[in-house]
This record gives sequence, C-alpha cells and structure tokens, in this order.
Amino acid sequence: MPEIAYVNGEFLPLERAMIHLEDRGFQFADSVYEVVRTYHGKPFAVDEHLGRLLRSLDAILLQHKFTTGQLHSLIEEAAMRAGFAESVIYLQVTRGRAPRHRGFPKSGEPTLVITVRELHATGHLRENGVRVITVPDNRWTRCDIKSVALLANVLAYRTAKEAGADDAIFVGADDTVNEATAGNVFVMIGGQLSTPPKGPKILAGVTRDKVLQAAKAAGLTSGERRIAKADLFEAKEIFLTSTTSEVVPVIEVDGKKIGPGKPGPIAGRVYEQFVRMFAGK
Repeated sequence: MPEIAYVNGEFLPLERAMIHLEDRGFQFADSVYEVVRTYHGKPFAVDEHLGRLLRSLDAILLQHKFTTGQLHSLIEEAAMRAGFAESVIYLQVTRGRAPRHRGFPKSGEPTLVITVRELHATGHLRENGVRVITVPDNRWTRCDIKSVALLANVLAYRTAKEAGADDAIFVGADDTVNEATAGNVFVMIGGQLSTPPKGPKILAGVTRDKVLQAAKAAGLTSGERRIAKADLFEAKEIFLTSTTSEVVPVIEVDGKKIGPGKPGPIAGRVYEQFVRMFAGK
C-alpha cells in the first residue's frame, strides 16, 4: 500500500511531494494543521477536525476558499487511494509561497498539503501505561490554535526521553497543569474525572471531547476544572488522550508512581465506552 500526498490539487507518492523553499509554512511556521484517523478505514470525526482547522485559519487571519465539504471529500479520497486498513491523515495549510518577509503577502494562494500514512496499533501503550515528567510551559499563549510551530513540544518530548520517560506534561508558572506534548490530560481525584478547561493554554482535542462524553455515559462524574501540579501526585489515575493513541494511562509522574503504578480500571472503563460509542471496534 502506498503512502501518498496531496499538494495543491495533485495526488502523488509521498516521496515525490514537495513545496517551494519560500513557502511561509517552512520559513515562518505560518501554518496550521489537523490530524484525522480512521476506524475500519473510514475517517473519524472529520467535521469536528475540520471545524477546528477552519477556526485555526481564522485565528491566524489566513484567507482561503476552502469549504468543509471540499476538504471532507479530499480526506475521503486520500484514505481510499492509500488503501491502508487504518490510516493517519495529516492536513496542513500554509499562507503559501512569497518572498521571505514578516509581512503578510499582498497576493498569493494558500498551500494545502495532505499526507496519508499507515496507522499502527497503540494498544501496548494502553496495556502498559506510560511514564511522564512535568516541564515548565514555555510555549506561546495561543495553544488553542493548532499551529505547526511545535518546537517547544519537540524539546519537551526530547527532555522526557532523556529522563527515561515517555512524554512530558506542561505546567504553567502558577502550577496549573495544561496538557502533554501531543495530548490532553485527565485526572481521577476525589471521585471525579477532571480535565483542564478549554482556553488558550490548551489545544482542546476532538478525542478529549469524545472521552468526556464516554465518561458521562459510563456513569462517571466528570468535567472541566483547573488541575494543579500537586493534584497529579494525589490522583488515583491519570491518562492522556489523543487522536492516534486514544486513551493512554499514566503510571508515573516525575518518578512517583500513580496509584499502584499500573493502568487502572477507570481508564479501561472510559476506553471501553469510547470504543462502544465512537470507534466500533
């Protein structure tokens, strides 16, 4: 099965896909993106992902003519052309090609890129759990925009790996827990499952919202609230959510075991309900 790309109107093998050196996505990270996965070969929650993509485009004042319907059709076609049993579909929109200058170009068309790769199973993460560290949140203040400017996330992930952990959780100067490098945080404490509220400090994930629905359907008291760093060490369970990994238990934070130091029943219960409601596995 081929890994494929779509670049400005043309489908082609991924290894042949290129953009111009002066594309503003390359020069300035003047670009936003989305990641869609499939279940049983069908793209999942596309409307929610595209709604967020269009909001991100509006937030960075990137003028375009894309419609949800057009993008939806391209995603469906890309998944069909690749033909993987399960795929991860990446969309990126840049402000396009222009001579390098910080000012917006007066004319030009956005660059639209879509790539399709095979989605590999992540069940081992759910079964074994992951270890995380906390790091200072030194990112920009509009994390709700799904920008490709992810250098802080890259460095935080590298710091985690160097510390022998699997991921990092960003914590603000006021000790507020925000999110992981590529996922949202859920904490079970005091009989309630909580996740940080939507706002500019987090990228509110599509899977995050689905998991909140699943938790409610599973009979859990759940909702949004501020989570302090100290709450992490008092939690009965912690798990991360993302499009590709779904629900991943955290078994250790900064070297301290969470609960018994193995995946707990709440994460499993929420995941099972998520699958029943949305994934149809």
